[in-house]
Amino acid sequence: MENRIVDRPIREASEAHVALSLVLDVSASMQGESITSLNKAVNEMINLMKGDDRLKNIVDLAIFVFGTAGRQSIYQGFRAIADCDAVKIEAKDTNTYVVDALERAVEITRKRCGAYDKAGGSYKPWIVLITDGEFHDKSHELTDIGNKMRERESQGKLQFFGIGVDGYNRQQLENLTNNPSCVIDAKHANFVEFFSWIGRSLKAVSSKEVGANVSLPPLQFTV
Repeated sequence: MENRIVDRPIREASEAHVALSLVLDVSASMQGESITSLNKAVNEMINLMKGDDRLKNIVDLAIFVFGTAGRQSIYQGFRAIADCDAVKIEAKDTNTYVVDALERAVEITRKRCGAYDKAGGSYKPWIVLITDGEFHDKSHELTDIGNKMRERESQGKLQFFGIGVDGYNRQQLENLTNNPSCVIDAKHANFVEFFSWIGRSLKAVSSKEVGANVSLPPLQFTV
C-alpha cells in the first residue's frame, strides 16, 4: 500500500483543480465526542463528494494534524477525493503546537497548486483549521505564520477558515486571516454541518471559471 503521507498523482490533470487542506487538532482535549464527531464529518464530506463524478476527481484532499511539538504533522498527503480512504484520526497528544503543521500545509498546498498550474489550472486553495484549545507555540512563531497566511490571502492564493470549539483562543485564529468572519465558533454537532457546507461550496466554486467571483452557499450552523 502506498505510504499515506505521500502525495498521489493528479487525476484528470487537464482540468482545473482545487486543493483542500485540513489542519486538525489532535491534542488530548479533543478526545471523546469531539474527535468522534470530527472523523464522522470528514468521512461524510468525502462520501458526499465521491458521489459527484466531476468533484471526486478535481478536489484533492490533504490532512495535517497538530499537537505535540516535533511529531509527524502529515496524516494524509494530497490525493483526489476518489482515492481517499476512510479517515480515523486519534486525539492523544499532550500539547497544542500548531505552527509546524500550518507551515507544512501552506508550503505543500503551494506546491500542489504549482503542479495544477502547469496543467489545467487551479482554483483558490482552501485551508481549514479546527481546534479546541490555545496554541502553545512561541508568540513570534505564531506572528510569522500569521503574516505568511494573510499575505497569501491578500494575493488571492489562499482561502482560510478557522473553526474554534469550546475553549479555543479566538484571537490566535483571527491572527491567521484578514477576514475575522472566517473564524467560526462551533459546537461538536456542527462539524457535520460545516463539512457538508464545504462540499457544497467547492461544487459551487468548481462550476465557475478559474478566478471568477463565487457566492458561497449560506452556512447554517445550529449553535
